[in-house]
Amino acid sequence: MDLYTRCAHCSTIFRVTTQQLQASAGRVRCGQCQQIFDAFASLTVDEPAKSGTQMAPSMRERVREEVTEVPPVAPGPPRAHNAMDQTLPRPDPAAGLYEWEFKMPQPPRRTWAWAVMTLMLFIVFAAQAAYAFRTQITLLLPHVQSYYVRSCEIFRCTMGPPKVSSYLHIEASDLKADDPSHPGEMQLWLTVRNRAPVALAYPAFELTLTDAMEQAVGRRVFLPAEYLPSSGSAGGLRAGTELPIHLYLDTGTLRANGYRIYLFYP
Repeated sequence: MDLYTRCAHCSTIFRVTTQQLQASAGRVRCGQCQQIFDAFASLTVDEPAKSGTQMAPSMRERVREEVTEVPPVAPGPPRAHNAMDQTLPRPDPAAGLYEWEFKMPQPPRRTWAWAVMTLMLFIVFAAQAAYAFRTQITLLLPHVQSYYVRSCEIFRCTMGPPKVSSYLHIEASDLKADDPSHPGEMQLWLTVRNRAPVALAYPAFELTLTDAMEQAVGRRVFLPAEYLPSSGSAGGLRAGTELPIHLYLDTGTLRANGYRIYLFYP
């Protein structure tokens, strides 16, 4: 690719090559005025006819030879051999012709409206997270359960006690028939203890009757409404308390040698 440069002293135009510029680091001697100038300062790829400046016909051929005359480099003090001198690439004199100005995009200006909107979205997100993870929060921080109850009274929402069956344990149970003449009429005693630090919702439990081989012969699920009085399920099973359950069962023709009880939340 042909490159052109202009003498800074007499405005004479020269045709140069990248090899010539690299050999002299861009410093060349003008063949017209014999002055040394920086060829990089006015380097261009446009021909003189396209740029509006005509080159003198008598100078065109002589320029090719005279522009190769570069100023000799004065001998300097010897320096130690550096391996990096052989590996560093020489700069391309034409690289500057294709550079453009790049500006980083300016961040948007923050206004009070954006700040208020961001704060409102954060409050809404925090409220949703507090409601979605209310069970975990009340178990970790038992004293905040009362705040949840008060908040629901203000916003007219319903929030029952948490349901975590892993904190419920069967302390004692018994199933037997009091009258041998009526083996299908049985009584169930069951004691459930809440070991959670907060009140829990009353659980449902599944009663499974088994035979001598511990195979299930009958199964029945009891909901809180079936073993609690009508006014006893409002606040849930308080922390650290026990719930006694007593039920009368009629198993009919089923004959059970054993039983299993499983607590769960439907």
